[in-house]
Amino acid sequence: MTSFWNQPTKRYRNFQIVYTVLTLNFIIPSFMYAFAPMTAVRQFFEIGQILGGGYYPIHEESYVWRCLAVGNVFTLGIMCFLLQADIQKHFPILWPLVVMKSSAALGYLRIYTSRYDYPAFLAVFLFDSLTVGFMIYFAVRARRELERAGAWASVPRPHSLSARRATGAAAPPPAVGRPTT
Repeated sequence: MTSFWNQPTKRYRNFQIVYTVLTLNFIIPSFMYAFAPMTAVRQFFEIGQILGGGYYPIHEESYVWRCLAVGNVFTLGIMCFLLQADIQKHFPILWPLVVMKSSAALGYLRIYTSRYDYPAFLAVFLFDSLTVGFMIYFAVRARRELERAGAWASVPRPHSLSARRATGAAAPPPAVGRPTT
């Protein structure tokens, strides 16, 4: 554990922390949406009431939308997990991840501005927008750092490097500018 906190690739370490939180933030709620959907709806109502929204005028018990929410949120979690497992190999996944989360955020903003002046919609838009910013910021910085420093310096190593080492494949040459020993 000490090697994780003291590794030379700090941006990669920070990416791992943020993406662990993001992965859990999507995977766990996806199961809640599937098996205890009214808990999620109740939390949305409570956020709205805390923010001064009062009574929520919409009935939220659609199986169609519940299935879509489960699939969407679970997919977000899997994409975060894949990026976390190997940011260099799976970096292109970042862009569909951003599109999925941004479209959800914009949907909440649209509902808030054109249909229901319920503050939970605005709160979710703001939180989702912040999440998208974190996704991009931490993934791009981690990838750039690994390109400069070399992925072999990172803890945990990207999955593809761990597999290469387990099979006895040679380590790649050091990154430009790094001393060799």
